[in-house]
Amino acid sequence: MVKMDQFLRVGVASTALLGLVACGGDKAAEVAAAPAVDGLECVTLPEGMYVFENGKFSATAAAPPQSQSQAPAQATRAASGWVGDIEDAFSAAGYTWLDFVARENIGVVTGVAPDEDTKRRALEAATTAIMADPTGGTEINLVVDGISVAEGEPGPGASVAALARGGISQDACQQALNETMEGQKIQFPTNRGDISPVSMGLLDAVAGIAMLCDDFTVEVGSHTDSRGSDEYNLVLSQKRADAVKHYLEEKGVSTEQLTAVGYGEGVPLDTADNAEAWGRNSRTEFKISRQP
Repeated sequence: MVKMDQFLRVGVASTALLGLVACGGDKAAEVAAAPAVDGLECVTLPEGMYVFENGKFSATAAAPPQSQSQAPAQATRAASGWVGDIEDAFSAAGYTWLDFVARENIGVVTGVAPDEDTKRRALEAATTAIMADPTGGTEINLVVDGISVAEGEPGPGASVAALARGGISQDACQQALNETMEGQKIQFPTNRGDISPVSMGLLDAVAGIAMLCDDFTVEVGSHTDSRGSDEYNLVLSQKRADAVKHYLEEKGVSTEQLTAVGYGEGVPLDTADNAEAWGRNSRTEFKISRQP
């Protein structure tokens, strides 16, 4: 099918193979006036949609023009090159609402999913598409979840995407970490130092920020509540800080960039002795500093 107002750009080569040149658009007169070449015949057709069958062009009903809001997502994407190819792969998989931000060796998948199950499936499909891309599979070492859920929480990697799109500075890096951890906690089983699996997506976002901010050091500071002895809490907090540091290293953050400090119960946010205070005081904090 050929749309005549676009024909001179894409159609002449294809019809020439059939011994015809269809003339339409602003250059119809120019093409019509040109001498026949190798038996080609110029056929003037009014603007519209055509199908070539049995040696003839036949008019067909044109589809109504799409508004910008109706156009496929990939037609309006700003991304180009391999990043654009990955976004096209998202759309081909049915996730037209997904976007992809890449910087250095960090990739962030963003968008708004209608529900948690759709988000999970979309993130899995997106990660597969990124790793299957000839460039993405080589360039990207860490895929961060920046997908939000409609009427729910933003994705843990939302601030990573914003940082990747902007300038990298000490203040910007600290702000990204603060925003990522706002209202969030790294979860550990009671009295244990191993990280709960539910916190791994959050730590992936922290790793992404650290890797983008590799000109700065990152202190992993672990704090406990006041239950238990000072000595016990100091040891527990150090185990948790070390566990977070190790996780970030496994994701690609340089060992030299990270320090792990267990503060025990010594720096409380709330000095009350109740469940609310315990919840506030048991926390993991990340602090950006300049390299020595």
